[in-house]
This record gives sequence, C-alpha cells and structure tokens, in this order.
Amino acid sequence: MAETKKGANAAFNLFVETYGVKYERAVAKLVKDRDVLLTFYDFPAEHWKHIRTTNPPSRAMQACPAG
Repeated sequence: MAETKKGANAAFNLFVETYGVKYERAVAKLVKDRDVLLTFYDFPAEHWKHIRTTNPPSRAMQACPAG
C-alpha cells in the first residue's frame, strides 16, 4: 500500500501499463472508478486502519483479536 495519494497514483499508473493490454476490460473498469478507489487517501493516515473496508464481515474480523 502506498503511503501517499501521489504514490498510489503512480502505482495505479504502473498497474494500468502492466496489465492494461492483457486485461483491457477489467483495467478499464478500474480506471473508470479510479477517484473512488483512491478516496481512501483523502483522509488522515491515522484514520486509515478504521476505514480500509466497508465490508461488514471483514470489518468484524479486523476488530477481533487474533489468538
């Protein structure tokens, strides 16, 4: 995971360049939703661990201590 939105954009661009030809339709869908996918980076870093997912089962598992 990138530490900044700038870094995330660079990684996204590399992903598009690497997989865009082979997986054209899938990459096009990701490119279409790029802003939404990177919205995470608009929030302060200290909030990231709380907003990584909106999937309720996944969030519940994050809240459970391992062991």
